[in-house]
Amino acid sequence: MILLVALGVTAVAPVTQEPSTFSRDVAPVLFEHCVACHREGGIGPFSLETHGGARERAERIAAMTAARQMPPWLPEPGPEPFVGERRLPAEAIETLRRWAEGGAPEGDRAALPAVPRFAHGWQLGEPDLVVTMPEPYVVPESGRDVFRSFVVPVPTERDRFVEAMEFRPGNHEVVHHAVVLVDAARSTRHLDALDPEPGWAGMQTGLAESPAGHFLGWTPGKTSLKVPEGMTWRLPRGSDLVLQLHLLPRPDAAPVRVQVGFHFGDAPTRTSTRLRLGTKAMDIPAGDERYRIRDAYRVPVDVELVGLYPHAHYLGKEMRAWAEFEDGRRRPLLHIPDWDFNWQAEYRFARPVSLPAGATLAMEFSYDNSAENPQNPHHPPRRVLYGPESSDEMGDLWIQVVPRREADLAELKLDFARKETAARLAGYRFKLDQNPEDEKAHFGLAGMLAALGERDGAIRHLDEAVRVRPDFALALSDLGRLHFLNGDVDRAVALFSRAIAASPELPQAHHNLGTVRLAQRNPEEAEAHFRRALEEWPEFAEAHYGLGEALEAESQPDEAFEHYRRAVSAKPDFALAHFRLGNLLARSDDGDAAVRHYDAAIAAEPDFVPPRFNRAAVLARQGKADEAALALEQLLELEPDHREARELLSRIDLRTPRRR
Repeated sequence: MILLVALGVTAVAPVTQEPSTFSRDVAPVLFEHCVACHREGGIGPFSLETHGGARERAERIAAMTAARQMPPWLPEPGPEPFVGERRLPAEAIETLRRWAEGGAPEGDRAALPAVPRFAHGWQLGEPDLVVTMPEPYVVPESGRDVFRSFVVPVPTERDRFVEAMEFRPGNHEVVHHAVVLVDAARSTRHLDALDPEPGWAGMQTGLAESPAGHFLGWTPGKTSLKVPEGMTWRLPRGSDLVLQLHLLPRPDAAPVRVQVGFHFGDAPTRTSTRLRLGTKAMDIPAGDERYRIRDAYRVPVDVELVGLYPHAHYLGKEMRAWAEFEDGRRRPLLHIPDWDFNWQAEYRFARPVSLPAGATLAMEFSYDNSAENPQNPHHPPRRVLYGPESSDEMGDLWIQVVPRREADLAELKLDFARKETAARLAGYRFKLDQNPEDEKAHFGLAGMLAALGERDGAIRHLDEAVRVRPDFALALSDLGRLHFLNGDVDRAVALFSRAIAASPELPQAHHNLGTVRLAQRNPEEAEAHFRRALEEWPEFAEAHYGLGEALEAESQPDEAFEHYRRAVSAKPDFALAHFRLGNLLARSDDGDAAVRHYDAAIAAEPDFVPPRFNRAAVLARQGKADEAALALEQLLELEPDHREARELLSRIDLRTPRRR
């Protein structure tokens, strides 16, 4: 009996566990997962490199890691792992909990592993090129978040191909996140010049855009990565960067002066493109704690998914993305159960995800606009619509894909462009349903309708935009351009004049008025307006072209040549400018150079007949009868009734029998 009792006591006795210590158990976890940010000079607000620094925050560390709020990694584990996942293993979280509950002891210092050493400066080594904001910007000490854009010249003498970009915010306390765009046309410098402070307020981007198929941006803790093998992106010669910064007011914060480093590589061998799922038709009622948006896109060709970039603002709650196959199977791609605007990031798949033609990419985001959402910027909650400000809301999922076959890229882009056009049209119309007095929505919708050839509809919406805001200079200028295309020159001139009166520095209005004066055979006044446009936007390709035409009309071919040359430098596929350059070179008996520019014009616009004829004429004059005749035959396939081409071809055949 005694033996049985003893055995029973032994069977239920608790197992004692040795207390966790900093040196032996906790430091390895912190050193591997935390001190990349939480170190002296890091972006974290305190250091966890020593026992003292960790001990005073032991309970907070345990709570934040148990809640999966630290390290900041939003996606749940899924079948498709991402590069650089910062997810803590469950046993590490348990170690931190036991250490905090046990009083956070230091333990034997001899067991402490070496503190990791981090390179001071650039993560990937010294960049090939570093650019810096020309001037620092002083963030206000208090008030609302600041959204401000800055232009940074990139001094490159030739096109380069970027395999990695590193972003150094300079002041981690105030730079919340950044989007980086490339402005090959230098179209935003005049926006900077208009604002007395460095940069300009808001997110106007001119012609700046993300490099084809890539995401460029920075968030706290983001690791710089090289692009996937063979997927460098082009940085055109003499481009500008546009930095869109979200800045947080802080008392006594140091001025912001961002640096960007570029690591260059070889030309790409694979071309990616970006797809976007989401909607602009968002209307989140006050108090709605489960508002949802959904979108989907069926890929028309075989593709490989490279990465994802989800985006929402403070009301964002849960995000899901998946692929659906024609046989009904579903493949999860992303699940973020608790979105945090402060830790948004790009997620690159550890292995590209292959999808066959016919598969569907889908997303669903949910939003919490209730008072229980601690991130809600509105107290009490109010109705929220789609918009760019952080107090508005957004819902986008950008997807970087590579067609399995390079030949399928054009088909994929064209197919997706149809979807994107329909989505943008629906978004503008939705905004106008909610607020018919939204002049920006009228303006945006007009631009899309004009691009689609629906000129009357575009005019109606531009009329509405200037009715709501009579000094809306861009809308006045665009409205004048459409009336000019309709043949109503007097109305066009009146609208361009109103645009210039409202905004004397607007380069588009000066260019448009210069174009009208040129058509009216008034090259002197046209020249003045083109030069004024170029004062504001020195790389405005169309203004250089117009100025070249005006100078030719004033019998100044040498200066005209220089402006045509600058037009094609700013816009390499500018067919008309290449054509004019070819003509001037042909007149100066530089036939070979003329043919090169005619070739460039034809490459940019294959159906452009005048450079084809002039090229053939130059070749004939050079005695290259076979080449000239072939060029004329190709021209006549496009335009069978081209009388001059037939006459020149007859003369070539009569003068020099061709080899057949």
